[in-house]
Amino acid sequence: MARSTESVARVMRSVILSMLSGCTYFSAAFLSLTLTLGNDGIATLWPPSGILLAVLLLAPRERIAWHVVAATIGALAANLAIGNPPATALTFAVANISESILAVWLLRRDGRRGTAFLDQRDLLRFGSAALAGTMLSATITTTTLPLIPERLALFWLSWLSTDLLGIFVVAPVILIFGRALYRPRVQAIPQSIARTIAVFLLIAVVSAITFAQSSYPPLFAPMLAVLLAAFWLGPLGAAGGVMIVAMLSTTALALGIGPIAQDDIGPLERSLLLQCYLLTTFAASLPIATLLAARDRLLARLAEKMRLLELAESAAQVGHWRLDTGKQRVTWSQEVYRIHGIPDTVPPTLGSALDAYHPDDRAMVTDQIEQAMANHAGFEFRARIVRPDGEVRHVFSRGEIDRINNDGSVCLFGIIQDVTVQVAHETLLDDARLQAEEAARIATIMAETDQLTGIANRRRTLAALERAVSTSDADGGPVSIAIFDIDHFKQVNDRYGHATGDVVLQRVAHIATAELRKADVIGRFGGEEFVLLLPDATTATALRVAERIRRAIEAGADRPPVTISVGVAERLPGETTEALLRRADQALYVAKREGRNTLRLAA
Repeated sequence: MARSTESVARVMRSVILSMLSGCTYFSAAFLSLTLTLGNDGIATLWPPSGILLAVLLLAPRERIAWHVVAATIGALAANLAIGNPPATALTFAVANISESILAVWLLRRDGRRGTAFLDQRDLLRFGSAALAGTMLSATITTTTLPLIPERLALFWLSWLSTDLLGIFVVAPVILIFGRALYRPRVQAIPQSIARTIAVFLLIAVVSAITFAQSSYPPLFAPMLAVLLAAFWLGPLGAAGGVMIVAMLSTTALALGIGPIAQDDIGPLERSLLLQCYLLTTFAASLPIATLLAARDRLLARLAEKMRLLELAESAAQVGHWRLDTGKQRVTWSQEVYRIHGIPDTVPPTLGSALDAYHPDDRAMVTDQIEQAMANHAGFEFRARIVRPDGEVRHVFSRGEIDRINNDGSVCLFGIIQDVTVQVAHETLLDDARLQAEEAARIATIMAETDQLTGIANRRRTLAALERAVSTSDADGGPVSIAIFDIDHFKQVNDRYGHATGDVVLQRVAHIATAELRKADVIGRFGGEEFVLLLPDATTATALRVAERIRRAIEAGADRPPVTISVGVAERLPGETTEALLRRADQALYVAKREGRNTLRLAA
């Protein structure tokens, strides 16, 4: 039900709008034929062509057929109303409707809905389509009606100019206003209604004065007024101005007054003369207005792009600069001024731009620019600038050759970015990295160090032993170890307490470390047990080192006195770490069984 109601409403809307356009076409046609009817039934100006073309360009595709049918009925009715025979009326109607259909097809075949008269291509498309349509219309008429051969060419030209003028005068105004209703943002509609009315009144007054008398025929005055309207109002001013001039001049010609009506030529020739005048006025004003509109659009786009560029530069704290070395001229964007902390009222010089850099960085910056100019290559650097208030900012600058002048000097273009915050973050990250590395180093030491004695713990000792064994397998060198523990250490703890026992452990570790070779490693395996790793040491060397340590501990003067028992083992070819430790541990137990405070060599 809802769909049916919507369909009926759509049909009714199409019928009503097409009836309005048909009635408008009829009124314009009847009025034109009545007021300015010339020889052979051809009007000086044919506004219906412009009305129909504009309506078909503005209408949706599904309503075009409705408007064509309504205009055809209006055209027939107007021609019959002024007394044309039915055959002639039908020929005129078919010709007029055909020209609009062809022009619309040419303009809408690429999917667009006509033209907005905002650039030259639009104007050229519109003019070409209008000319093709009117040529078709004139050809249909001249080949259908019984005309005198001598008048055939003149009739064809008169019909062509009449319809073409009607399209040029009427269609642009309707299209500009019509598109403004669809898209209010179209720039062709001036913002000041009062100014528009004043300009059109000026054209009307000038045209009325020109065409109401024949004593002083200043035909240039209306054209000048239309050109001024094109300059002030754009395409609307040009199209509306030509329409006003056409209405007043056509009316004057129909009434037999004005400079053109006084010429000693026939009615058809006078009509052609007026048409040429109006077409010239149109050709002189609308292209200029279109060029001005295109210029204004380009300037508006450029201004908008510059505004967006400044917003982007401000958000990113990136500015652009240009250096002309030939003229020694420096150009900065607004953001560059903000980065330097100076107002943009005074353009910088090359010297002041370089002086803004920190004294310690100035030579580097100068060298980078000079190398870029000498090698015709780009450059980039980080440096510091000093603002007038003394604040130091870090900047990143990148430049490249923009062009080479005729005198051999170059122009550089580049960007400059305030990276002070980034530098601060990088400094914090570097500090954090160094702190993390130091913390990791300390953690590694703590993880591999016995907290009581300060020597290697079991984990670190075993890792060092594995590396020594791998090296021995690779180069065939000897590796020896010695395992020792403190004799009767439990009695020390029981008699003197665990605090004293800890002191004894520390003292033994210190004495043993002092007696080692540079490459040797001592580690605490746990409790009172210690391991000596002796790389590149044979049995004899290992026994010497172990005995030196045993004696040093025995000779210690600190209380309570302690001794150690030691088991020594040299690694056998292919022996594993575990087997080597096991043999040294067995030798230690032998030393304990045989009286302690001694050392034994593993079997």
